[in-house]
Parts: sequence; structure tokens; C-alpha cells
Amino acid sequence: MFLYLCVWLLFLVTCMKLVLFTVLDTLFEDCFQRRWYRTAACYILVIAKLEGVAVSQYCALRLLQATLDESLYDLAGELVRFLLRSGRDIEQAPTESDSLSPKLLGFLIFGSSHKKSSLDKSSSFKEQSPHVASVKSILESHASYLMSGKELSKLVAFVKGTQFDIVDFLQRERYGCAQLQNFAAGLELIGQKLQMSELQNRLDAEFLLAQMCSVKFKEWIVVLATLLQRSEVLYDIFRYDLRLWKAYSVTLESHLAFAQYHDLLQILEAKLSATSREESNRGSIS
Repeated sequence: MFLYLCVWLLFLVTCMKLVLFTVLDTLFEDCFQRRWYRTAACYILVIAKLEGVAVSQYCALRLLQATLDESLYDLAGELVRFLLRSGRDIEQAPTESDSLSPKLLGFLIFGSSHKKSSLDKSSSFKEQSPHVASVKSILESHASYLMSGKELSKLVAFVKGTQFDIVDFLQRERYGCAQLQNFAAGLELIGQKLQMSELQNRLDAEFLLAQMCSVKFKEWIVVLATLLQRSEVLYDIFRYDLRLWKAYSVTLESHLAFAQYHDLLQILEAKLSATSREESNRGSIS
């Protein structure tokens, strides 16, 4: 009789758990479909406690991609931290990870629906755990998407919200999605994307300029410094590359759309001429 009662109680508990899991999954899915992403993120924490880390990781990865698509970068940053933290928990429980379904493993490894970035090709990608690699793949893909479209304000918000390593990304994508094929076209397009009359856009441009300087990305430095009219930055580049200065000045002078930079050209011309005279004087003295 006692054994029968224990079996019956175990059956009831199991049924209650199944019902609870179903309700949680339904609530999460309903919020996800309605794009109530912040509410859905709250359910992920409950799912992690009751259904386990692996299930919550699957939900969080889906939610991360959705929040990035909607430019909800603060929430995306919280999800990234949750995924990396819970990913470490999975690594410490190999028996649980062994039981992951092929569908879940596929999502963890391949993650994003966007085009894959060069991170997939790097040797470090193979050395990372699937959980870390999946998060990085999604973030890399989104960064590539923003950089390709020159959505620079969104890129800055993305980097700050998720703590994405933009320097490492720029180093690897110098000849990829971050490459500027044409200075004039790039300056005009980026100038349209980043209206310098708005303070936030100027701050975003300053942030990007600092990142480009850290990786010595000359093409981007010239474009951003021009938009910001940072003559001292441009002077440091052109004083050692007069051929580049000539091409730069001819381009700005020959396009009507760049008339606003003519004062900048005059400042640079004066500085470079003064430097040239000083060097000539030193040469004649010696």
C-alpha cells in the first residue's frame, strides 16, 4: 500500500511538472511571437530554474537574435551575459550536454540566420565551446550586417550594449565588410548616415574614430576625421603622405557636395605648408 502511494505521488508530481513546463513554454512562445521581448526574457530565468540550463539557452539564443533584429541592444547585452554565464554551467555538467537534442545542438553551433562572418573561419572559433561560439557567431553576424549597411549609430549602440569586441572585429574585417572601396562615395554615404548637426551622432563618430585609430584603419580615420573636421588628426596622416593629401584635396575640391569642407582644406593647407617650410629651412641650415 505504501509503495503504491509513493508511485502515485511520484506520478502526480511528474504530471504537475509536465503541465508547468508546458505552461512556461507556452507563455514564453506567446511573448516571443507578440514581440514582448522583455517579458519573454523574464520567463527565461524561470525556465532555467525549472527546466534546466540547456532549454533556457535555446530560448535565450532565439531571443538574442530577435532583440538584435529589433535593435534592443541593452536587452541583448543582458541576454549575452546570461548565455555566457549559463554556458559555463553546461560545460561543468557534461552529462546534461550529452543529452542535448540534434536540433538544439544545431542551433547552438550555427545560431544566426544572418550571413556568417569571418569568425567561423578562424582557428579560435574551433577552440571555443559551442555555447560561446554560438553567441559570438550571432554577434559577429549582426556587426557585419550593420557595418555593411554603414548603420554606424546602431553599430555604436550595439557595441556599447553588448560589450562586443569591435577592435578585434575591425582587424579581421579590414578587407571584408569594413572595407571602404571609394573615399568620395564613402564620405557622402556616411555623412548622410551620421548627421554631424546632431550631438549624439558626433559622439558616435568620435567613438568610432577612436576605435579606427586603435587599429590604424587609415581609410576610416580620414572619413570620420573629415566629418568631424578634426584637422589635427588629418594633419598627422597627411604630413607623412603628401600624395594622399593631394588626392584628398582634389576630391574635396571637385565635388560640390563637399563644399562644407573647404575651410578644413585651407587649415590643412596652411599647416602642411608651414611644416614644409620648416623642414626646408632645417635642411638649408644643415
